[in-house]
Amino acid sequence: MKITTMETIAGRSTEDTLGVVRGSALWSKRITKYSQGGLRGLQYSTMEDMADGLNAAKEEAEKKAQAQAKALGADAIIGMRLEVFEMSEGLFTAVATGTAVRTQALPAAMPAFESAANDDEFSAIPFMAKPQLRVVGAYMH
Repeated sequence: MKITTMETIAGRSTEDTLGVVRGSALWSKRITKYSQGGLRGLQYSTMEDMADGLNAAKEEAEKKAQAQAKALGADAIIGMRLEVFEMSEGLFTAVATGTAVRTQALPAAMPAFESAANDDEFSAIPFMAKPQLRVVGAYMH
């Protein structure tokens, strides 16, 4: 599934807009479980630990949005937006929001070119091989 922050996907046209998809995940930097009797305690972490944890929360939120899009029959999500909010001291939520769409590949924009075929010499002047015409107006939106 293609996911982009832009409103279009290069080389593809949007055939159907299926709806908004969302995913969210919580992450806490301080509450951990100890192996001794299930006690909970505070743990101080480094900036690297915090960055890793927030990235994991963003990836989890994106996976949930992607699962919603697949359930709708989408092959892409456009306009994806990832946000992280601090809900309280050390408790964060990551939210992914986008639009699920069904897309179709556009035909090649340029016709295929081949070199002139000579047995004795090479010609640097290309000629069109089987020109392909397409209606441009049908792909405008």
